[in-house]
Amino acid sequence: MLDHIGPQRVLVVDEHPLLGAGVRAVLAGQPWVATCLVAASAAAAWQVVQRRRPQLVLISTSLAGRSGFTLCRTLAERMPEIKVVLMSEEAPLSAALAVKHGAVASLPKLMPSEAMVDAIRRVAEGGRAFPKPPTVAAARLSRRELDVLQHVASGLSNPEVATRLNLSRWTVKQHASAVYRKLGVRNRAEAASRAQQLGLIA
Repeated sequence: MLDHIGPQRVLVVDEHPLLGAGVRAVLAGQPWVATCLVAASAAAAWQVVQRRRPQLVLISTSLAGRSGFTLCRTLAERMPEIKVVLMSEEAPLSAALAVKHGAVASLPKLMPSEAMVDAIRRVAEGGRAFPKPPTVAAARLSRRELDVLQHVASGLSNPEVATRLNLSRWTVKQHASAVYRKLGVRNRAEAASRAQQLGLIA
C-alpha cells in the first residue's frame, strides 16, 4: 500500500501547457503525492528525470514526432524502477501497445478526475491500469478488412489500396465502410486513431 511505498514524486510530460497543468492540479492535492512536476517535451522530461528521479511519469502520446513513445521505451530500458503511464487524447491505447512501449498503464487525458486519480494511485501501488479489450465488433474484423485498415491508416487512397491488394475500388470501398461501422468511426483519420488505440495497428 502507499503507506509502505511512501509519498510519490510524479512527472507529467505534455506539450500542451493547459493539459499538463490540469493533470498536475488534479494530482497535486492528493496526500500520497509529494511533488508533481511538469515538462513540455521529451528532452525536458529526461533532464527532470535525471535530476529529480520521479517514481511515476505520465507521458502524452501526442508529443511531437512520437517522442513520447521513445521516452517511454527509454525509461523502461534505463530506469525500469520508474512506472510509466501513457496518456492519450481520446481513448487509451490498448494494453498490448502500451506494454510494447514499456508502460504499465494507459489512460485518456479527459477521463473524470476521480477515476484518473484512482487509476494513477493503483499504478503507484504496483498495479496496472489498461482499457477494456476491443469491442466485439472490432474483434470481428475480417482478415481482408484488417488489410484494408492497415493501408488506409498508412495514408493510401482507396484506388491505391485497390491496386496494392489487387481488388476493385468498389470492393475496397465496401470493406472500408464495414471497418468504419465496426469501429464506430466516421472517416479515415478516426479509423486510424481508433485502430491504434485498440492495438489493431502499431
